[in-house]
Amino acid sequence: MDGITELACFLRKNRDLSIENSLRLVDCTLAPLMAFSGPVIIWPEKEFKKLTAAFVRCNKEAWQMSPNTSTALFTFPKDRGGLQIKMPKAIICSATWGHLTRCCQFDDGTRQLAEITYKDALEKHGCLDLEDLQYEAEFLTWDQASQNSFTFACHLTSTIGIRVSWDPFNPDWIASATNTDLAQVMIDTQHSIHIQLNNEQKWATVVGHSEEGKTVQMQTGNGETFNMKTEGQDTTSGYPTLREAIQRTSPTLVRMSQLTEPNWIYGTEEKRQGRRKIGWAQAIYPLQAGYTSLDSIPKGMQQDSSVLL
Repeated sequence: MDGITELACFLRKNRDLSIENSLRLVDCTLAPLMAFSGPVIIWPEKEFKKLTAAFVRCNKEAWQMSPNTSTALFTFPKDRGGLQIKMPKAIICSATWGHLTRCCQFDDGTRQLAEITYKDALEKHGCLDLEDLQYEAEFLTWDQASQNSFTFACHLTSTIGIRVSWDPFNPDWIASATNTDLAQVMIDTQHSIHIQLNNEQKWATVVGHSEEGKTVQMQTGNGETFNMKTEGQDTTSGYPTLREAIQRTSPTLVRMSQLTEPNWIYGTEEKRQGRRKIGWAQAIYPLQAGYTSLDSIPKGMQQDSSVLL
């Protein structure tokens, strides 16, 4: 809070700065500051309103506007004559959901704590899933919602007017799988992942794992072998962990069924010979990004389009 006030005073005193440089200064300091601290600091509603007011004041000073300028100018969409800046509530909302995603992603202790917090939120408010919790959180006060990180995240999305569709602890998620199960599935499917080995990018597969699955044995296409941790942080070997490597290689690979049933797409159980074995999300997203209609798909792909759509 003090830093934001100091920035507002600095912009007020230094009118020789161009508007472009002043806006760049605001963008490089305020938003990252709130995004970094927002998910781990419980802001009382009264203090958060002061924070929002200070944030708006900094933007007014950056634009060299009068302090009496209406705040609506900053929140209105650009197509309606507004500046459409990202307000503190939207910044903290995005950062909070990102924080929860990271906590649920890896089995390093934070996931277990997040699961306890999630179940407490559902039980306290009588909800079945995250969608129910978002509707319930809409009727809670700021202070009531801030007692639980999942409830608070749902309260932010509800007040902003958006909905998040997410099942953080679905047993089919790769993040929910044990190290042993994940390593064994990677061995059975021979799913390749991209690894930097000796300053070269190479494809490798899992060929073995330790008894508890904490480490896996990898093998490249030319027969090189090396060991890699399954999760956590590896500061000695320089290799990413298996879970990190999977996410980097295939960002849309999130379910175990995408590995075990690669051709299963939206209920389609037909498996065709010679079809590349990738998950449904990896097949759908590039198609939607690259082609707007079936007519624009090359003829060689149209023969297989019934599996994708």
